[in-house]
Amino acid sequence: MHKSLRIAIWAVMLSIVIFSAAYVPDIYFLLSMPQEYTVVEGEEHTLDFRLPLGVYARSEQDNILKLNGHDVSMEGIKVQGYHPLMLETLSRGNAQFEFKLFGLIPVKKMTVQVVSPVKVFPGGNSIGVKLYTQGVLVVAVSEVTGIDGRDYCPAVEAGIAVGDSIISINDTKVRDADHVITLLNQLRDEEISITIKRGKYPIVKKVKPVKSQEDGKYRIGAWVRDKTAGVGTLSFYCPETGIYGALGHAITDVDTGLLLSVEEGEILESRVASIEKGRIRKPGEIKGIFFEEQNKLGTIEKNTQLGIYGVLDKQLENSYFPEPVSVAFHQQVKEGKAKILTTVDKEVEMYDIEILKVARQNYPSPKGMVIKVVDKKLIDKTGGIVQGMSGSPIIQDGKLVGAVTHVFVNDPLKGYGIFAEWMILEAGLDKESYEIQVDKTG
Repeated sequence: MHKSLRIAIWAVMLSIVIFSAAYVPDIYFLLSMPQEYTVVEGEEHTLDFRLPLGVYARSEQDNILKLNGHDVSMEGIKVQGYHPLMLETLSRGNAQFEFKLFGLIPVKKMTVQVVSPVKVFPGGNSIGVKLYTQGVLVVAVSEVTGIDGRDYCPAVEAGIAVGDSIISINDTKVRDADHVITLLNQLRDEEISITIKRGKYPIVKKVKPVKSQEDGKYRIGAWVRDKTAGVGTLSFYCPETGIYGALGHAITDVDTGLLLSVEEGEILESRVASIEKGRIRKPGEIKGIFFEEQNKLGTIEKNTQLGIYGVLDKQLENSYFPEPVSVAFHQQVKEGKAKILTTVDKEVEMYDIEILKVARQNYPSPKGMVIKVVDKKLIDKTGGIVQGMSGSPIIQDGKLVGAVTHVFVNDPLKGYGIFAEWMILEAGLDKESYEIQVDKTG
């Protein structure tokens, strides 16, 4: 009897091990799905689980969606089986899903949100980016040799460090690097109050400038930068509000690698002047020309880890997409053929790429997919992905699915892309805020 029981227990345990090994990817995928799963009104979605799941679904109102052909009602329905789960969306609203293994063991609860589509124009335009920082950014600290021949470190002694932003001196707001020198020499050798921004919080430091032996000017031993400029690519823009997104990654200081805080900035029309082709371990670069006095496209209102965002001053045209396209949610992006829009000559052109890998992200990140350039024409021109192509929109199945962000140093044909959904949210163009902004602008 004991032997039979042991055999039965071992058989059950072996069955569990075999089952777990066979369904590990499905179990992981189910558990890693977000608590809120967003789908677009009027579209169909497939959740292809091989697991023996039972699903209980209940909607906040009738006629929101169907599950495997059955209306999900306010009273709720149950669906059993191994087959894929087919979601057919009907109208905006929410439904609650509860997944149970074998119809008995609860493993996941999820809210399915049916929303109206967000539509934007894809970009691909080459843009000049001009960014002024909030205050001035400290990029280095050094000693100052005083008129007495001794070396001093006023900034270091006061606790000012690389990466700090100097916002004001004696309550006078700092405009740029030249303004810092002017203020220091007006105050001369007085002890002064310098307000810096470190992270999110302002800090006041007491500093006594030193008269430099080199040029007779008062200094604190801090090297600062007040602006940066470069070229990139427009990712998308909203025709109703003019809100745009570009780059897909942050603008950082070239010396410190820190994200630059925006005081003001603008994007301008840019013309490709030359291209340095990408090679292994030597990324290429698009060199553009833009003029600060003219051809302004719009303002920069924020610089984040997911790109730059602002408002266009004028409408742009896209010859490939005369009408706005829908933005795909990250779970809709799939491996396979896709296209990018980018400018490597005189105008925006479309090129073939392949999406090699799609990360299942629950939180925004600039590295949501791995892409590869397969278009011979683009490879001949650039060698693959090069600096200046950041922000180039990625199109799949007629939808905006992402934007190019980084190139692989060891393989210029490959790079990363960010999901368009994350950029839309960062721009404030998710459907709820989008409708509010449209109402405000009429």
